Amino acid sequence: MAKIAYNQDTIVAIATPFGEGAVGIVRVSGPKAVAITQKVFVAKNKKSFSGMRSFSLRYGWVADGNGKVVDEVIVSLMRGPKSYTREDVVEINSHGGARALSSILELVLNNGARAAQPGEFTKRAFLNGRLDLTQAEAVLDIIQAKSDLALKVGMSQLSGDVGRCVAELRDKLLAILADMEAEIDFSEENITSGDRHDLRAQVSIVVKELTGLLEKSFQGKVIREGLKVVIFGRPNVGKSSLLNAILKKERAIVTPIAGTTRDTVEEFINIKGLAVHLIDTAGILEHRDDIEKEALNRTQKAIQASDLVIFVLDGSSPVTAEDRALANQVRLKKTIVAVNKCDKARRLDLAGLKGLIPEQNIEVSALENRNISQLEEFIFKSVFDSRPDFDEGIVISNARHIEALKRSLHHLEAALETLEKGLSLEFIALDVKKALDAMAELTGEVFNEDVLDVIFSKFCIGK
Repeated sequence: MAKIAYNQDTIVAIATPFGEGAVGIVRVSGPKAVAITQKVFVAKNKKSFSGMRSFSLRYGWVADGNGKVVDEVIVSLMRGPKSYTREDVVEINSHGGARALSSILELVLNNGARAAQPGEFTKRAFLNGRLDLTQAEAVLDIIQAKSDLALKVGMSQLSGDVGRCVAELRDKLLAILADMEAEIDFSEENITSGDRHDLRAQVSIVVKELTGLLEKSFQGKVIREGLKVVIFGRPNVGKSSLLNAILKKERAIVTPIAGTTRDTVEEFINIKGLAVHLIDTAGILEHRDDIEKEALNRTQKAIQASDLVIFVLDGSSPVTAEDRALANQVRLKKTIVAVNKCDKARRLDLAGLKGLIPEQNIEVSALENRNISQLEEFIFKSVFDSRPDFDEGIVISNARHIEALKRSLHHLEAALETLEKGLSLEFIALDVKKALDAMAELTGEVFNEDVLDVIFSKFCIGK
């Protein structure tokens, strides 16, 4: 496995959120973690900290060089390689006030440690071989999980499921490549048609497995990042009222005046364990001033970035030219049609929007909360046919992983095309090698240092 060199220094960071709390943690990792802690920690039992057993706790005080007590603490020790970073790790558990934690951090820094960079503890866990890169990224996914489903997928990835799955695919490709290279190196005869048939079958098996992983990747990405849902429609059809009805609280301002919403209003809601990012938009076609111009720009950006559009129509009035124009803007997006104001006499004929909107629609009343739960069911089913069960199979949720698998699939499809053309094995082997490289980048067996910097920069300092 390729590894980059890094300074074998000792790092420290506050591992708990800033603010007042019952307990705070200062985490130290590196070759001098024990020696530095020995300088700042005084045990109640007077025993030397350096002789402390791994995976044990000791009660005492943190004190400065003059013996002045900073805080009462419990210190834990995890000696490498059986620790998170595979280095000696010390965690100083103090009271959770900002001043106490900062004072302990300052003492550790003054005694030879360096302030950790964002994600540096997890980065060291990766560089020291405790985690592959997919597992390291899963740590952040678990921390940032917005729903039960996101947490479950993150835990699956942390356990190494994705890495093991990709490793199995790589093993299959390595076996294929070994056979081809043996043929290239040691055979003076051209590959037979039967051999080509077997080679095509072996590559096709991997292509099928990659395709299956990518088919589920949209669901995984939505689970990880949340489903982005835009509420869209002309002014005064009840978009803001619908947002409030789904949220079950008065989030957006609602008035009888058309065009009350002149900016996007955003909220998160949890539907059956799925994080849903709702965005209420301004329903305007043309701007009359700079404020409306910006509102229109934000609406268009929200639509482009959305996974799903709820297109709202006023069921108590006929289809208008505005309805048709707005429907045309979202005709290529996955769409749910919500016919609002079903508490009033219906005058809407959807025939006027034929070809612009899906045939299936749902009647709702945001005012009287009618069919809101059914609308939530529609939203959920836009991603899943039923409640998802990820106990079997791997879910790819990370955009970097998806991109790497797509590249690998592209190269294997090129290899199959080369086979069909009857070209020499050298060309086929080149495509297989590129597919292997893409998979190795996914798990971190091959990596670019700049990519690592980007990945771990998203972490908090103490992780």
